Amino acid sequence: MSQGTRKKELSLLNLLFCILVVLIHCLSQPVSVLDRSSWQYALVLCVQRLAFVSVPGFFFLSGLKLTLFADRHRSLMKYWLGRVRTILLPYILAVAIYYLYFWTHHYFPFSLADFGGYLVRGDLSSHFYFVVTLVQFMVLTPVFLWLARRFDPVVLLPFALGLTWLSSLYLQAILTSAVPGVTFPYGDRVFVSYLIYYLAGCCAGQSYSKFLALLERNAPLIAVLAVLFAAWDGVASWLGFSGRREIPYLELVHTLYILSAILLLFLLAARDRAPLSRLWAAVDRASYLIYLYHCLVIVIFNDQVIRLNLSSVATELVLRLLVVYPVTIGGALLWQWMMRTLRQHLTSGGRRVGTRL
Repeated sequence: MSQGTRKKELSLLNLLFCILVVLIHCLSQPVSVLDRSSWQYALVLCVQRLAFVSVPGFFFLSGLKLTLFADRHRSLMKYWLGRVRTILLPYILAVAIYYLYFWTHHYFPFSLADFGGYLVRGDLSSHFYFVVTLVQFMVLTPVFLWLARRFDPVVLLPFALGLTWLSSLYLQAILTSAVPGVTFPYGDRVFVSYLIYYLAGCCAGQSYSKFLALLERNAPLIAVLAVLFAAWDGVASWLGFSGRREIPYLELVHTLYILSAILLLFLLAARDRAPLSRLWAAVDRASYLIYLYHCLVIVIFNDQVIRLNLSSVATELVLRLLVVYPVTIGGALLWQWMMRTLRQHLTSGGRRVGTRL
């Protein structure tokens, strides 16, 4: 969407989720090395777990934009071609760049077959699963448009929640019961595992004004539930991942936190009437590039920071944050500026040639 047609609340949420995704991966190293009995581990783990609202939030926004702006892509083929240009091709390029970095730094030998596998599975870097799953939703665009237009959310969403839990928690068990011995370790990149978030977004975008009114009417309940489930998710995650106690229901609580947090964040974003600055608007437009490349910046940082021989996890984390955010955001903004300048130059050059002719 052009800047003039972007809704402020959608841009705010997109920015927030983008910032949180980068934070999640910056915190991965401290979570893996800190003493699990320490308060530092508990703090970092809880912050990371609560930041996990970002990717489901992206799916929610994707579904919402699909139906909210459905009249702008009446031609399904044009819509798909647009998604290929703006989502799929940048992803392919990003995977290629990651692969070349890992190959040239001797992570693995070069293999086109392996590259193709990484491309399809989305497992070359931990965050690429989002794009693989999003492509599945894109392919099924007609189905989700039909569902959102034809059926009531009160009927759709409870079943979507149940299917999401079945897929995300029990997909392997379901497959094994149907085909004994089958192994499928990619349940985290099957679209059904995120169905509730995308379909809820589709329903919200289909009746956007009603959705905003619903948030306002239920604001106190949404806020209470979000705080309650955030605290429960944080404490349960600490108990479970630190090994203090087995929490078999952890992912169910985590889902309830994510759903309530998305609603609360949307409510707060919709209430914000201040105009978005030009800088943040530019970061909003560059958010997909930031998402694609921030992990590569983290990998390069991690490869180089070893030379400093830092003894403090906290110092390394602060340094990682101070490097990864500016480099990733600045690089994405610079790339977009260069592409925009190049297009303007080519357009003006074509006009001059046309005028002379």
